Amino acid sequence: MRSIRVLTGLAVAGAALAVTAPNAQAVSPSCQKALDDAEITQKNADTVKADPSATPEEKKAAEEEANMAASTAQRFCDSTDPAVRGGVHAGSGGSQGSSNPVELAAGAAVLAVGAGAVYLHRRKTGGQS
Repeated sequence: MRSIRVLTGLAVAGAALAVTAPNAQAVSPSCQKALDDAEITQKNADTVKADPSATPEEKKAAEEEANMAASTAQRFCDSTDPAVRGGVHAGSGGSQGSSNPVELAAGAAVLAVGAGAVYLHRRKTGGQS
């Protein structure tokens, strides 16, 4: 029973670290700019689509502009960054992250707290069978 609790604690601590630690994948500054431009264009298109006073032509033009920016970013990044593969979706999320020291320290602290809790719980229940 104790081993199940230990494994559960370690799994929770590992999951917390995976959630808090950023996914650091390096991209060139010019590729990142193209991705940022595509994201801004997509947000603009979403705003135009949500606007009830926008005409269908304006909505279509905004969507085409967003698609063009995403396509350009994908072609540009695929040709300049061999590490970047797959489709580029202009929007929130993605595989580009930062290696912010504060985020890394927070993830390490979460893991340490989880490991400490498992250790203390194990010592507390060590005399019981």
